[in-house]
Amino acid sequence: MKYIKLLRVNNYVKNFYIFMPAFFSGMLLTGDVALNSGLAFVLFSLMASAIYIFNDMRDIKEDRLHPTKRNRPIASGAISPKQALGIGIGLVLIALLGSWFFRIDLFYVLLAYFLLNLAYSYRLKHIAILDISIVSLGFILRIEAGHAVTGILISKWLMMMVFLLSMFQAMAKRLDDISVAAEQGVISRKSIDGYNSDFLKIALSIFSAVLVVCYIIYITQPVSVERLGANSYFTVFPVLLGVLRYLQLLYVHKRNYNPVKIILQDHFLQLVVLAWIGSFAFLLYV
Repeated sequence: MKYIKLLRVNNYVKNFYIFMPAFFSGMLLTGDVALNSGLAFVLFSLMASAIYIFNDMRDIKEDRLHPTKRNRPIASGAISPKQALGIGIGLVLIALLGSWFFRIDLFYVLLAYFLLNLAYSYRLKHIAILDISIVSLGFILRIEAGHAVTGILISKWLMMMVFLLSMFQAMAKRLDDISVAAEQGVISRKSIDGYNSDFLKIALSIFSAVLVVCYIIYITQPVSVERLGANSYFTVFPVLLGVLRYLQLLYVHKRNYNPVKIILQDHFLQLVVLAWIGSFAFLLYV
């Protein structure tokens, strides 16, 4: 169990962005496309786990001051830093060597992800706004990983939506850190320097509005209507419900702001996401 926590397996849900090129092209069920995307998912997940390990090693002192992060394997002492370092290096080598022999383009994407996040973990995470931008670029690289192994490009509007959504989630995560620090009465993480709750709540509202507008533009484009059909605009409703539900959880119910935990715990939001995926799947594959 401690090794599963170390690898942050629950965060692998983020790596499903790798399947976006295949899914939105209508080719997800094609044998080679599905297999290649799946292999990219595995290799990217291994690299992501390595980054989580290096980040936990870097933040070990701050994590020990956090009410929940102090239970992480490295911060709690369940796994020694030396042992964690060995596991992290091993995962990086497996991911890079595996991608080198599988798809050289995937190797370059994983290398870029590794270097970018290494810089983030050891320096750039303490520069406000730049930090969440780098997190968002990581999601763009996930899509590029899917493109690297399938050769399928997706709409620039979809790429923009992914960036906006990931910025939204990163800001929500910063809001979570501020909330925890306020409850403790101390600033336990340097990553929240340069932020406060008022700024983040305003920014979240702006990004949520821009995200919805961006999606409406994408779904009503002639090329989207031609491929998905005249009823494709119905997919806007799950998006609206999802954004409103997320904001409701943040501002009304004041739930944990961590986006991954919210998605994994809130059944209403899960149903909305499934409805959106199901509606798109119906339009593309039926």
